[in-house]
Amino acid sequence: MIKLAGNKGKLINSDYKRWTLLSITLALFIFLPIGTIIYKTIFNNSSSIKYLFETLLIEYSINTVYLVLLTSFFSLIFGIFPAWFISMYKFKGRKFYDLFLFLPLAIPTYIMAFTYGDFLSYTGPIQTFFRNNFNEIYYLFNKDYLQIEILAIILGLALYPYIYSVSRVSFSLIGLNYINLSKNLGLSSLKTFVKIILPLSSPAIFSGLFLVIMEVLNEYGAVKYFGVNTYTTGIFRAWFSMNDISSAIILALILMLLVFFLFFLEKNYHSKYKFNYSSNTKIQNLSEVSLVKKVIIHITCLIPFLLGFIIPLFYTINNSISIYHKTDFENLIQLTSNSIYVSFIAAVLIVILALFFQYTEKISKSKINNFVSQLISLGYAIPGAVIALALIIFFSGINKLFPSIYLLGSLYILIYALIVRFLAVGKSPIKSSFEKHPESFDDTAKNLGLGPFKILQKIHLPINLSALIIAFIVTFVDLMKELPITLILRPFNFDTLATQTYEFAIEEMLKESSIYSLIIILIGCLFLLILKNIINNFSNAS
Repeated sequence: MIKLAGNKGKLINSDYKRWTLLSITLALFIFLPIGTIIYKTIFNNSSSIKYLFETLLIEYSINTVYLVLLTSFFSLIFGIFPAWFISMYKFKGRKFYDLFLFLPLAIPTYIMAFTYGDFLSYTGPIQTFFRNNFNEIYYLFNKDYLQIEILAIILGLALYPYIYSVSRVSFSLIGLNYINLSKNLGLSSLKTFVKIILPLSSPAIFSGLFLVIMEVLNEYGAVKYFGVNTYTTGIFRAWFSMNDISSAIILALILMLLVFFLFFLEKNYHSKYKFNYSSNTKIQNLSEVSLVKKVIIHITCLIPFLLGFIIPLFYTINNSISIYHKTDFENLIQLTSNSIYVSFIAAVLIVILALFFQYTEKISKSKINNFVSQLISLGYAIPGAVIALALIIFFSGINKLFPSIYLLGSLYILIYALIVRFLAVGKSPIKSSFEKHPESFDDTAKNLGLGPFKILQKIHLPINLSALIIAFIVTFVDLMKELPITLILRPFNFDTLATQTYEFAIEEMLKESSIYSLIIILIGCLFLLILKNIINNFSNAS
């Protein structure tokens, strides 16, 4: 850091210290749910803990791990191979797939589960059709398919875009040197992919897989509908059905420790195996493909797009049309307004906070602020149910000490919880953008006597504007889909599209839930397409 002479330099350095102090203070609020769970666990003496460890904990653990492993497998299959084909080969429809393969992110996992649950049920269209027309295989279509394996496939279809997006970028950046080297060694396309491309791209793939795992561990609506007992459903059951706070806290702590382990594993792996693309030569040219290979490519790309987006979308549209005349449009408008309002406020605050934390880390260059940056990223690793539980415990304690202060059941607590959970989502694109700009910008501004706020205003806001917009869109889409936190912390008589969808679906009123699902999907699609356009324009400009 270049220090300025005299009182002016001291004044500016003092400003930087104040920014650091403020970032530490704000980070403590982000850390509050974690601290609450740890504190309550230490001072928890309930006998129900022993019962939990002897009975339900084993089932929760096995189901959670099994679901994570299966979903990870299917997400990798659905995400990696289309990304490889689109990055390496020239074929008709390539741009179409590249544009739309990430759209399943617009469909919340619980809506995907409700759709296929209805679609595959005993009375659903598939089983009914085969029972009526193919007696010889009747036994295959006289079953309950709402099983954990089917749920894993559904979650894989909903979450594979996390794998696809990072793999697509990574594969595209692998240069011609590596491809030529593999050809000179006599390796086939498949062996090149397995022995060279996958190892080089493993850090990016692992980071996408980490997001998939976090989403599975956070999932509530889908696993509840399929009747799968995981840590998340266990927390809900213990807290709300059995009023067993102690068991809920223990489950929350175990889940939190698990995700922290995965979080630091991902960070450690990424730092050890970071691949320097800049040392590469020019990007490889797209290869022509034979007719047989074209068929394979189209099947590989079409399956996740068809099953992960088209079928759920059109099934939802069909149900919405059939129930259209019974829809309470006044209520629909109100719920849409509630969802947009909460998501917008939370997304704006998240972008502001993410910008503040990232900028403070950049200008201070201290280990403290680097630690703060890591600390606030932990929020995304905490399932929504855990955050909500922690805040209920904390603010209930505050209310006992100060009866006049009652914040539970208010929008303030709901938005606070959403900020804790999704701050890392907004921070990621902002961090990437900050890392692209040279330090000389800040050094020059400091030499001119500009303080930290002026540097932010005059330099970093303009040059990082695209990243801020991207951060807002990504966060807004995630917030529109969010269920567990809103379900637990929403104010009385305050519903969103997500909670209304869930409440109808859980009562087996899937058609009634469809129009609310459709609005979530359409808003998500709109913003994701805008996001894709911004990213493309940004890439072309750079």
